[in-house]
Amino acid sequence: MTPGFEALLAKFLAKYGWILIGITFGFAAKYALLIKRGVPVKARLVFADLLLLPMVALIAYWMATRAGFEAEASALFSAFCAVGADRLVKLLTDRFLQRVDSEAELVANQMLGRARTVVANELAAESIIEAHADGRAPKEYAALKPHPQAPKKNA
Repeated sequence: MTPGFEALLAKFLAKYGWILIGITFGFAAKYALLIKRGVPVKARLVFADLLLLPMVALIAYWMATRAGFEAEASALFSAFCAVGADRLVKLLTDRFLQRVDSEAELVANQMLGRARTVVANELAAESIIEAHADGRAPKEYAALKPHPQAPKKNA
């Protein structure tokens, strides 16, 4: 191996090695628990879990660093994440989707409020224009009063 690749590999393992160890042990423990319960382990189930592992590794790393775990503690934590991977991913996905829904609803309500305000302003302006054209406008409308420096009309 080249020295650059070895350095990169050493850096990667130093940062993520304990997480990978924990994920590996957790993956094995999950299937040991399934076999102990008498659940037949099928290739489809193993393949689905292999596809979930990168997401579980990211979640485990994020949670372990946020909790301040290092070394063996992060391996143990990531092993627990791997054992309950399907529940963990479902929980976080549900929370993420709830948050997206609430944010989308908030944005939609704000846009709807702005649209209602614009429509109300346009209707009010139209009403004032019609009232002025028909001669029904009250004299108190400031918009209808001439500017004080405007030239006087001779009529």
